Amino acid sequence: MEKAIILILIILALVGVYFFLASRTDTFTGRWVAWKSSGVEDYVLFPAHTINHAPPAYNFDKDDPHRFLESIAYQYKGKSHTTNLDSLLESTGTTAFLVIKDDKLLYEKYFNGYQRDSIVTSFSIAKSFTSLMIGMAIDEGFIESLEDPVTAYIPELLTVDPNYKKITLEHLLLMKSGIAFKDTDIPWHDKSRAYYHPELRSVVTQLPLKESPGERFVYNTFNPILLGIVLERASKQSVSEYFESQIWQKLGMEFDSSWSIDSETGNMEKMESGLNARAIDYAKIGRLILIDGNWNGEQIISSEWIKNSTKIEPKNNVEKIGENYFYQNGWWIIAPTTTDKYTIFAWGHLGQYLFIFPDDNTMVLRFGKEIGKVDSWRKIAQEIVARIK
Repeated sequence: MEKAIILILIILALVGVYFFLASRTDTFTGRWVAWKSSGVEDYVLFPAHTINHAPPAYNFDKDDPHRFLESIAYQYKGKSHTTNLDSLLESTGTTAFLVIKDDKLLYEKYFNGYQRDSIVTSFSIAKSFTSLMIGMAIDEGFIESLEDPVTAYIPELLTVDPNYKKITLEHLLLMKSGIAFKDTDIPWHDKSRAYYHPELRSVVTQLPLKESPGERFVYNTFNPILLGIVLERASKQSVSEYFESQIWQKLGMEFDSSWSIDSETGNMEKMESGLNARAIDYAKIGRLILIDGNWNGEQIISSEWIKNSTKIEPKNNVEKIGENYFYQNGWWIIAPTTTDKYTIFAWGHLGQYLFIFPDDNTMVLRFGKEIGKVDSWRKIAQEIVARIK
């Protein structure tokens, strides 16, 4: 009887601790307990900086989509299936799906309770857009070059380890910094800290080094956060302000967007995941890549930066994903083979994709609540592109 009472008291104490922590969403542990796994509506949980659009809006022309709607082939767990596109998208938790070729919107539909004006969060697609801002900052002279050591902008890193002086901005963009990173959702590991911590600047300026920079690719979400600090110090404004003036207000966005921040106190953009916008406006950033940075006569970003960020370099092959997969300046690239088209893409958690097929002047954008029961959204996008030639 006495043991049972003690056990009950322990359980009640643990329950009390749980609810206490869950009420403290201004702390890292409290957020991890209360918010649990990351989801597509997390933008309502984090405070954010508003990013204002500026009229007039750029509108894609529209064209007949019938050529690829009748049936679509895909695989799940290696088994082949065929269905119509709408059914596939509805059943896979897709929220937005767009197909754009030659500046014509061939397909634009929303599913699972989403509409054209519904906000979709970027997750790691934000990393690719961070790369664009670094290129713009170089164009403007805020940053001298990718060869700059990160310590030229964040000198306090030298107090953590003098070898930080060997890490360049390019190393950060290529995910080859050598900074220690434990990629699991366990609360005390780094993936969770990068996502939930309310003081990101203090986290990323105290990280140990694991290996020499340039040695190998390690997908490390601390790298873009460090690049965010570089951007704000080099440009002397917040990342949101820089993104607003240099991208959002120049590309004819239809809606305002926002960038989630770690906390009101920290006031640091979540560079690894936090852009929140509408699908149609994300597509305009894809168009900027397709047109080599020249938006209706204005060179928004140098064509040289676009070319360098989308070329295939053997040293940047990500072998563990595939022989023809590469990671270049924050963008994923697939080298052409007999079965694969040359593809540039931004890739985010839970199946957020912006696929760019330069040889076909085509983009396919897919956002969702989950990846869904498909083996490869890129293969599906590639089949659609082949049908609309």
